[in-house]
Amino acid sequence: MTAFENYFSALKKILGNKTVYDIWPDFEPQYDEYEYAWATLRGLGEVLILNCGVCDGPSDLRHERCKGCVEKRCKLAGDAYYKATGRSKEKWSTMFLCRIHRE
Repeated sequence: MTAFENYFSALKKILGNKTVYDIWPDFEPQYDEYEYAWATLRGLGEVLILNCGVCDGPSDLRHERCKGCVEKRCKLAGDAYYKATGRSKEKWSTMFLCRIHRE
C-alpha cells in the first residue's frame, strides 16, 4: 500500500465510514488534454509523458477517472504520433503521469 493509500485509508477510519470511497476519493479532473510528449528512453523505448497539470487525481489507473483520462490522451497522442512519424502507434508500452510545475 502506498503512502497516499495509507493516508486515505486512515481518513476513512477518521470519518467512520469504510465505504465512503474505494481506494481514492472522487475528484474533478483539471488538465490540458494536449499536454503530452513522447520520448525514447534507454531500456524502455518510446514512452508517453502526460502532464496531469493541477489535477487533484491520484495518477492511478485503478481510479476510473484517471483510467479514462489516460485512454483518451493515449488516443490523441497516438494520432499525433502518426501525423509526425507516419507510423501507427497502437499502444504505448510505458506512460508517465506527472505534474510539471514552472515559475
